[in-house]
Amino acid sequence: MKHKYTYIVIEDVELQRENLIEQLNTRLDLVFLNSFENAEDAYNFLADEANPRPDLIFLDIEMPEASGFNLLDAASNFCLSAKVIITTAFAEYAIKGYEYNISGYLLKPIEREKLNHAIDKAISGFPAPAPAKHPPVRGHILIKEKGKWVKVDYQEILYCEGANVDVKVVTPNGAYLTRDRVKNMVKLLPAENFMRIHDSYIINLDYVKSFAGNYTFVELVHHSGAELHELRIGPKYRDAFRDRMRKRWKE
Repeated sequence: MKHKYTYIVIEDVELQRENLIEQLNTRLDLVFLNSFENAEDAYNFLADEANPRPDLIFLDIEMPEASGFNLLDAASNFCLSAKVIITTAFAEYAIKGYEYNISGYLLKPIEREKLNHAIDKAISGFPAPAPAKHPPVRGHILIKEKGKWVKVDYQEILYCEGANVDVKVVTPNGAYLTRDRVKNMVKLLPAENFMRIHDSYIINLDYVKSFAGNYTFVELVHHSGAELHELRIGPKYRDAFRDRMRKRWKE
């Protein structure tokens, strides 16, 4: 799961500026704010409190009138939390870059692999975003098991697993087996908290602990800290799961 990080690009050569933005826009975890061809325009943007703060600044050093280092000196109070990645054709600025606590140093022409590595390193320094909090849904379902009806609160359910004509309802304190089908169980559970992720699985989204970057599996754990459950995500459900988790975790 990935948070979204905002960025600006400061580069005086138009073609290099456009090429860099094009590469950056291939990453789903980055959001473009603005680009500038000189340090003065970038300074004015950063100094204006009405503008959003960038998380990442991609900064050329050799620019007309004022250098990238001049900009960092002048705008130090406006971008305290931003991570700066230098993009330059000159290796000799690397040592001076350390004086400014630079997060990354890339030599032109910029290689995609090195660019992504620098970005990953920079954003790893940000605090991990907390998952969005959702109020628990009140209510319950009635499950018929072994000739008796059992009331199971929504908040108890970690996931449901289908097998032929039976459905296993898994909770932290045990599981219930009932004669039913997954497609019917989906209709009984509140859609704001439950989602089908596989032909055989329905999960409670409140208990998602983590999931694979390629959306092939998800890990569930109850708030009580009980056993961790790893479930597969079916190919036809992955796009919907990705979109749902982005909204819930505000990626």
